[in-house]
Amino acid sequence: MAETKMEPRKLPQNVPAEELINLLPHKGKMFLLDHLTQHDIVARTLESESLVTKNHIFYDEALDGIPSHVAFELIAQSISALSGVTGCERGEPPKPGFLLSIQNYSAKVDRFKVGTSVHVAIKKIDELESMLTYSGVAYSSENPDVPAVETTITVMETNDLRILGEK
Repeated sequence: MAETKMEPRKLPQNVPAEELINLLPHKGKMFLLDHLTQHDIVARTLESESLVTKNHIFYDEALDGIPSHVAFELIAQSISALSGVTGCERGEPPKPGFLLSIQNYSAKVDRFKVGTSVHVAIKKIDELESMLTYSGVAYSSENPDVPAVETTITVMETNDLRILGEK
């Protein structure tokens, strides 16, 4: 598969949803990130924010919010956003990514209430060829100093979708 070369472009630390949506494969209601607050493509770290509203695709009326396990998807989209930011700054398209494993998942809350913001921080902790492992932590704006959800996620990035068996 031929790689498309683009003009490298340095992004500001705070990337709003309007620009961020062009860097992720997630669209429509499945696009969950409101903005990035920090990213470092060398250290492979990124932080994002997502506001919990009644219009959120995972809103649960009984909880008056979203279940805490939705933080896993916020963490996964943050990893995808880091790939998009990295590609943009290097002048390359973002690499498709595939989730390989979730480890050490723990949640200290059962939900994120409407009106709160979920702050996610990811950091690459290991790399083996195209497999990358990240620690991911989600915080609620209700208690911003205590992790609400923590997990470790391993993904594989590739430029060649033929690995899926397509011809």
